[in-house]
Parts: sequence; structure tokens; C-alpha cells
Amino acid sequence: MMKVIALAVIAASMLACSGDSVPEAEFPTRSVFVNGHEYKFRIHVPQQRDQGTAVPVMLYLHGSGTRGEDNSAQVGEIADVIREHPDRFPFIVVFPQCRAEAFWAGEMMDQAVAALDQTVKEFGGDPSRLYVAGFSMGGFGVWQTAVTYPNKFAALVPIAGGIEPQGPLADEQRAVLSPAVRKAADSDDPYRAFAAAIGNTPVWVVHGGVDDVVSPAGSRKMVAALRANGNPTVKYTELENVGHWSVREAFNEPALSDWLLGRAALTKPLHVK
Repeated sequence: MMKVIALAVIAASMLACSGDSVPEAEFPTRSVFVNGHEYKFRIHVPQQRDQGTAVPVMLYLHGSGTRGEDNSAQVGEIADVIREHPDRFPFIVVFPQCRAEAFWAGEMMDQAVAALDQTVKEFGGDPSRLYVAGFSMGGFGVWQTAVTYPNKFAALVPIAGGIEPQGPLADEQRAVLSPAVRKAADSDDPYRAFAAAIGNTPVWVVHGGVDDVVSPAGSRKMVAALRANGNPTVKYTELENVGHWSVREAFNEPALSDWLLGRAALTKPLHVK
């Protein structure tokens, strides 16, 4: 049976995102058209951005619990962290929103990457420093996006994700997977195939040690496969006594920002108080 990423079944993965709307002044709205469909998204632009310097741009893929069309809930996953620690986000962040009952593949992936590319063009972002991060369903999406767009991203941050299915996979979901992802997922060893496709792209995997929604076992296996494939940069942080809701713990650490920006070569795992 094909080993692919069945993301829609992780609907219970988002535990406590605020339903409050995110102010437009803080996270402005933009829109992009893909296959004749309009998709709105939000952005974070650092206030202290040097207008004459090309800054990095991060694509953030949210979890299943904030899917929809309100163009707000997806930002709420890490909005508080950005507000409390703006110094840790000296790069632009792009927040697309996945439609209900869909997942980060097919047109949903296309609209996310289109939003990223449009933002890079609008703000003069640095195309050599594009990051993709994601939580839960978005963590699965990070792996898929990296395989679909090899060499596009300078760093990957999958949080509480994986590549193995979490339940029954509908035929219509398989149909929208990119050919590259389908080939890797159908191979005899999907972990090795994903690792080969990702190559030496820097990766920092984060997972809660007591996650009972998406097991950390998958992240451990993916990290092992990357290392076996010779990736010299892969890092893995398993957050002790943290469950599925690990995205804020990950982004609350200044070490992650330092690593993304190349300001520090991290030699020890995250410390969560």
C-alpha cells in the first residue's frame, strides 16, 4: 500500500488557537491567483527592515485546525510569539491558508508557493534565503514542499510532522500529490527517498516528546534517514514533556532564529523552560 502523507485525518491536531481576528495593521493581507482562484494570505514584515537590504522570507504552513477562508486563524498559531519577540523574526513571514478538508498538496501547495514568490518580488526578498516552516499538517507539508521544490529553500523547519500516513487515504488526496512526492512515497523506503530528494538542505526538525497525535517516531526516522544520506546540517530537537502543541515552544527559542539566519552554529538542543 502506498506510503503517503494523509494529512486530512489530523483534524484534531490543533488544540488551542485563538479565534480572534488578527489585526490588519500587524499582519497585512495580500492575495494571489492560482488556476483562476483567489487565495488571500497574510504577511509579517519587520518594522526595522532595511529598505536597501534583501531580507530572508519564511513560508509558514499552518496545522489542520486553522484551515478555512477567514485569512486570520492561520496567523494565530505564532502571532503571539512574533508580538512578544519581534527581534527573533527579522525576516518576512508569509501565512497562506489551506482550504477546509484540503491539505498542503496540489493547488494548496501551489497557492502557498505563489504567495511566497509574490511576496519576495513585492518586498525585494532574498531568493537565496527562503525558509519553509510548518506545524502538524504544515509539518507534513514542509517535507512535501521540499521534495516538490528541490533546492528552492535554504532551510526547512518541520514541527510535529512526518511523512507516514496517519489514517486512511482517500484517492482524491493521492491524486493531488506532486509527481516527485508520489514517487518518493511509493518507493520501497520512503524515508530514504525523501532524504535523497532533500539532499544537503539544512533541516531542523522539532517534535514534542509526548506527542500523542503525531508520533515523534516518524521525525526520528526522517532525521536518521537524512543523516544516513550524508546531510551534515540536520538537527533534531525532541521537546521533553511537550505534547502535540509544540509550535510556540519551537519559535519561542532565539536559537532557532539564530540558526536560520546563520548567526550561530547550534551544538546543543533547544532548552524549554
